[in-house]
Amino acid sequence: MEQHFNAQPDSSSDDETLMFAADAEVTDDQHPSWTVLIVDDEPEIHQITLMALRDFSFLQHKLQFISAYSAAEARDILSKNNGIALILLDVVMETDDAGLVLVRYIREQLQNQLVRIILRTGQPGQAPEHRIVLDYDINDYRAKTELTVQRLTTSVVSALRAYIAIEQLAQLNENLEQQVQARTEQLQASNQQLQQSLAELEAGEKAGKQVQFKMLPPANFHCAEYQFSHALYPSEFMSGDFVDYFWADDHKVVFYIADVSGHGVASAFVTVYLKRFISAKLERYQRGTCDHIIDPAAVLAELNKELLKDKVGKYIALFYAVLDTRSAEISYANAGAFPWPLLLQTQHQAYL
Repeated sequence: MEQHFNAQPDSSSDDETLMFAADAEVTDDQHPSWTVLIVDDEPEIHQITLMALRDFSFLQHKLQFISAYSAAEARDILSKNNGIALILLDVVMETDDAGLVLVRYIREQLQNQLVRIILRTGQPGQAPEHRIVLDYDINDYRAKTELTVQRLTTSVVSALRAYIAIEQLAQLNENLEQQVQARTEQLQASNQQLQQSLAELEAGEKAGKQVQFKMLPPANFHCAEYQFSHALYPSEFMSGDFVDYFWADDHKVVFYIADVSGHGVASAFVTVYLKRFISAKLERYQRGTCDHIIDPAAVLAELNKELLKDKVGKYIALFYAVLDTRSAEISYANAGAFPWPLLLQTQHQAYL
């Protein structure tokens, strides 16, 4: 349909083979040749284009040509070949806007943003350049009458450079997405392991809490006319708070309130340490080998020595008392427990 294409060089230098220095590394595996699709309904345009570019080489790679003589034929080729780097596309073929419709098809339906497109027309007024460049994703828009060999090769070089840049950017994005995906999977796996570890830790803490609470005395304890009771509300599964009361002999009851520094498992372990220490003292007293269990000051002094010797790394605020049920007297010692225990009587109350 269009009949004007000037294949004659502007000067003698245009007859020479044009070689362009490499400004990006492209391997033979990537592009053994650049595939160019010529879409034009004039066989003469195909012949002239092949003659003009037959010796063309870019980055030491030749051009490989595919010819389509209609937009419909080009669609079929493009749907089967995604390795085309450049399309030299006529505007007016089956219809006045067949080339423009093909551009939309390539970008929007095929979602091919990589291939470069140079529009060529023999009827520039049919499709004004400023509107085409703004409305369509193309690399160049040329009237066939102005496309000398030099200008055609310049346009092809510019298009191929853009193709390489977009291809490398796409590859970089793909690699980045793969790295992000791999990292995301690693983080998800780590998170699953963390959740599992936390669940196991929580289960362990719950089990530890059960053990710790089993060491507590009965919620209600009667001895003579006295009654002992307690309520313990730890801030975590396990804590360093502990209470105990028990008969030391037929008429003496020992009771104490302990607060280990810190919270959680580490502090709870120290309450176990304390319970074992007091139990050992009680056993020795009942065997008649030591009477410290009913001497609050002596108990606290010896406990302090043991904590320092064993390097427990925690301190215990402890109120320790012995109630004599026969005389109704309380002997006690306080090792930093605050607020102080409150003694309530019918007509009187006082801090111990």
